[in-house]
Amino acid sequence: MNVTLSLGSNIGDKAENLRLAVQLLGPTVSIRRISSFYQTEPWGYADQDPFYNVVLNGETDFSPEDLLKFIKQIERRMGRTETFRNGPRVIDIDILFYDDLKVESEALTIPHPRYRERRFVLAPLVEILPDGADPIHGDSFVSLLEIAPPGAVRRLTEPQRLSRPVLRWGVKTYVMGIVNLTPDSFSQDGIYRDDKNPEIALARALAQSASFLTDGAEILDLGAESTRPGYRPVPEAEETARLIEPIRAIRARFPDALLSVDTMKAATAEAAVRAGADWINDVGGGTFDPRMIETAVASDCPIVLMRSETLKPAAPIADQAIAQLSALADRALRGGVKPDRIILDPGIGFGASAWDNLEIMRALPLIRARFDFPLLLGPSRKSLIGKTFRRAADDRLGGTSALVSAAVQSGFDIVRVHDVNVMAQTARMSDLIAR
Repeated sequence: MNVTLSLGSNIGDKAENLRLAVQLLGPTVSIRRISSFYQTEPWGYADQDPFYNVVLNGETDFSPEDLLKFIKQIERRMGRTETFRNGPRVIDIDILFYDDLKVESEALTIPHPRYRERRFVLAPLVEILPDGADPIHGDSFVSLLEIAPPGAVRRLTEPQRLSRPVLRWGVKTYVMGIVNLTPDSFSQDGIYRDDKNPEIALARALAQSASFLTDGAEILDLGAESTRPGYRPVPEAEETARLIEPIRAIRARFPDALLSVDTMKAATAEAAVRAGADWINDVGGGTFDPRMIETAVASDCPIVLMRSETLKPAAPIADQAIAQLSALADRALRGGVKPDRIILDPGIGFGASAWDNLEIMRALPLIRARFDFPLLLGPSRKSLIGKTFRRAADDRLGGTSALVSAAVQSGFDIVRVHDVNVMAQTARMSDLIAR
């Protein structure tokens, strides 16, 4: 069904609030047209900051009533609290039109009963639907704008950057897609798996990145050294050579994508950041290379610190995992990493048996309660699933989906996965349940 929505914000970073709301609407609302952002004077209550407003048109399979409930959940997740009518708000989403339906109920009126009075709705509406008209009364949007009550409405020229993910911890769980620039990944999906030609590898990396972003990944994690059991360390020069051109090419093709480099080597991380990487993802927790913390401080990049130290069978597994994560975070803080640049990963599959990994999974709520830092989980295709179900690495979709859902429901902020299409659906549906 065709639907038109109006969004507004006047608390905090208004443009970012609008971008986040648009990203939370998709793919339930598939956006076809979206207006520029507009700055408008407050309507109905003048003693508050100006608003940013935007209007979008798209498609949805939700009924009007279900769409309203979905929108209200987005508003709550973004932190909207009820104050007073027409008061300040972090986000406000209104349904203007739903096909050519007329809806009148206690909870919902469509078309929106006051849109004709609001220049901050009509101006962006005319921008995206210049030939549009009220589906019930037939009045053109252009004519309604001409007779609307006066009010300051200014079209903003700043870039919207709607494809740049807004990372706001606690609002949703973000999906990190794994791009393996290796010939020997345990999951058998390495870019160099059957051909070491750099041009072919580059084309594969670009194609996989495009697919992941389309399927719902907010972050791409590029690694050039496998850390599978029994892996062979890759020399620094070789690891860097595998990474740099793909990072440059992906950055050029997708300028708003968030790119993470998966490495334990400080020099590789430095080169990757210069080439366009935004994050460092260190499975060594910043301890493998003594310069890694210094590198993170110098780049001011977020750094993922993963627990990988071997767990002792005699001690409680959850306590050990939490202690190791605490030690990694404390070490990074002492080294000068800003608190808002630290992300922790409990390291499923590292330094732990299959059953120990299950114990860590059971402890995810405890880990979430213990730390204020964002938390990442990498459960994708892990041996825990393979040993439980006796499945090969490329046949662990169901088990991975269960672990991803558990991470979301435990309040984890990022899941690192191979199968982005399915896991983005898993994460999104789990978010709708859990948040």
